[in-house]
Amino acid sequence: MTSRLLRSLAASAAATAALALGLAGCAAPSADSDSGSAAGASAGEAFRMGTQPWLGYGQWYVADEQGFFEDRGVDVELSSFNADADVNAALAAGRLDMANVGAQAALQFIEEGVDVSIVLMLDSATTADAILSGAGVEEVADLAGKSVAFERGATSEILLAEALEEAGLSFDDIEVVEASADKVAPMLLAGRVDAGVTYEPYVSEALGADAGVSAVATAGEYPGLITDVLVVRNDVLDERPDEVSEVLAAWDDAVAFTESDTETARGIIAAGVGSDVADLETAFDGVHYYTLAENRDELTGAYAEETLPALAAVAERIGLISGDVDASTAIRTEFLGE
Repeated sequence: MTSRLLRSLAASAAATAALALGLAGCAAPSADSDSGSAAGASAGEAFRMGTQPWLGYGQWYVADEQGFFEDRGVDVELSSFNADADVNAALAAGRLDMANVGAQAALQFIEEGVDVSIVLMLDSATTADAILSGAGVEEVADLAGKSVAFERGATSEILLAEALEEAGLSFDDIEVVEASADKVAPMLLAGRVDAGVTYEPYVSEALGADAGVSAVATAGEYPGLITDVLVVRNDVLDERPDEVSEVLAAWDDAVAFTESDTETARGIIAAGVGSDVADLETAFDGVHYYTLAENRDELTGAYAEETLPALAAVAERIGLISGDVDASTAIRTEFLGE
């Protein structure tokens, strides 16, 4: 299987939009928060970007801290959400111009009629997404009959689905416990569930608690499974194409900075996700950040032609989408430069 993704869309489009109407207290105020307008910001105004405390989105923190947005002549307001469903809901309701989401969420947006496109591959995970377990679960096959906590609609569900299928199991063979990624480790550590699926920094926190928790599977065992993307509303893309290109260029600046001054960049990212950089060293090693050059190759090649369609097939198999979305039409590449 050759697909990759990250975080979630746990409700229908109607429920999602309804939820978003009450999100004013969940995110930092946006440029038009007083009006509550769902219209995109005008040229020159701040882009409203939704993010979460996940390492894969960390280059936006670097771009902000190092002044790369300002250097590129754009203003980006980062609004952080703790749950996938919340950032997705805000985008669906027009409270955000762009958002960092798992690729499966992007496909679900499009199928549900949210008018967005994928414009950038952000990251892919290897060991940074994992199935964690306590005593009595040493391999995926041992999950049969066990309680497993994970976030529905998120990359965690995709990872678990693939691992269960390889072990000859399905969701019918486990006790499903729905929980957001930040709640999984505490539930596991407290003995409330037998296993859980989550991502960094929560994986490192659980493994470092000296409580007998171990990883029985990671995304690295399923190459191409976990990828995050930046989605932007198409009205914003059409009205502000040059500025969107500069936002993506600022990401590229941040990736280059991280390669040249890794220690400083990791410190910025750790602060952005609310963790100690010393606790995330292994986690950082489990994430790959994509440059614009890599994006130009992938979004016009293997990712568009193989990975995203394969992901769509998995999402359809587990009921995240119905299969009415054409993955090949979900990507716009004209903002990546040359």
